[in-house]
Amino acid sequence: MPGLTDALADTLGHFFPELGAWFAGVGEARKSGTARFPLPTLLLLGTFMFVAHSGSRNLFNGMLRDSGALGRTLADILGSGPDALPHLDTLEKALRGVPPEGLETVLALCVRRLIRMKALDGWRSGGRFLLAADGTGLWSFRERHCPHCVKTEHASGAVTYSHKLLVAFIISADGYALPVACEFIENPGEAYDKQDCETKAFHRLQAKLLRLFPQTPFRLLLDALYADRNVMAECAANGWDFAITFKESDMPALWREAQALLALEPGNLARVTLPAKAGGGSLEVRWTGGLDYHGLTLSAVFQAERGRDGNTLKFFAHLTLRPVDRDNCLARAADGRLRWRCENEGFNTLKNGGFALEHVYSRNENASKCYVLLMLLAHIVQQLVTRGRLGAAFDETLDTFKAYGKRMLAALLNIPPDPGRAPPGQIRLSTA
Repeated sequence: MPGLTDALADTLGHFFPELGAWFAGVGEARKSGTARFPLPTLLLLGTFMFVAHSGSRNLFNGMLRDSGALGRTLADILGSGPDALPHLDTLEKALRGVPPEGLETVLALCVRRLIRMKALDGWRSGGRFLLAADGTGLWSFRERHCPHCVKTEHASGAVTYSHKLLVAFIISADGYALPVACEFIENPGEAYDKQDCETKAFHRLQAKLLRLFPQTPFRLLLDALYADRNVMAECAANGWDFAITFKESDMPALWREAQALLALEPGNLARVTLPAKAGGGSLEVRWTGGLDYHGLTLSAVFQAERGRDGNTLKFFAHLTLRPVDRDNCLARAADGRLRWRCENEGFNTLKNGGFALEHVYSRNENASKCYVLLMLLAHIVQQLVTRGRLGAAFDETLDTFKAYGKRMLAALLNIPPDPGRAPPGQIRLSTA
């Protein structure tokens, strides 16, 4: 346990000071000179609340008050002084006046720092980062929560009011999903022509991505909802590639054209024998290019997993903007199938892995957005903690990372970090 505590303090000590510096640039509505705790300390505490998997503000606040040792250790890590730790209500009041855009910038700064230090270079495919984007539900109410709720009328006659979120994750083949930007799906007010939706939010998100990551090469991984000429045109204009799920039912004319070209190009075929531990069988990849779609020239990649008996077990098809050939066909096929990482390592972890994304942390509409953004920051910190230096320590003590929050709090509660420990080194991400 002492090693765990020191490793944890080192990892948080490496990243939290930088977060604190970035938080200092986030604006707030509190009057200067009247606040006891500076905003960076409050935002760091909020981030740690999610890193600790407390599940609610009240529960985390109770942990801090019931254990003086934990409070003192955390105050040391946050740099707030040995006898000064804010109450979570103080954070709530501050977040009501914090612009969510400032926290979005901090989220981008975290990822840009990792890109700049080349920690993510091994995740590139064809020189591009894989960016999976998808929407998810946040909160649902039987009565209108605020003027921005999205109204849904069900077949049963019931009406619900909800809030949703669109998130873009940089993902890797070995299981990372780092949130880089998000867009809230919400109506402009109670009066509107058409309700907000995921595709509308995507157009706002892509503009945000272009502003926050102007020079970063992306390959967007999107589901069939985004098989839309406007989405594709925006990606092309931004210099991005994409892999969009291709379905015959959604684009029948383009599907027929692709099948006709495949019949004329029998040599566009690659087969790979799957290892025995994956069940054996084979992977068959076919591709074609030159598909004209509203002025864009697209390529299509088709892949089929076959069992040992030759029967098709799984089938996938994707549209891409960049040419596909024999040298890159397997990589492009693999890229398209990685979109599910935003569902598993992304949304599933945020909802069921200790962060409680669907919990209403605040009824205030501005503060609630800020809590979501602090949660996304904590999701990045968790991956740096559990898969960096701490990865080996957790592997020795836990079967999964789901319970790491409780183990982390127990370590901080029972064994304070060694004040004479060496300064933290460079962040290294494990591929295990």
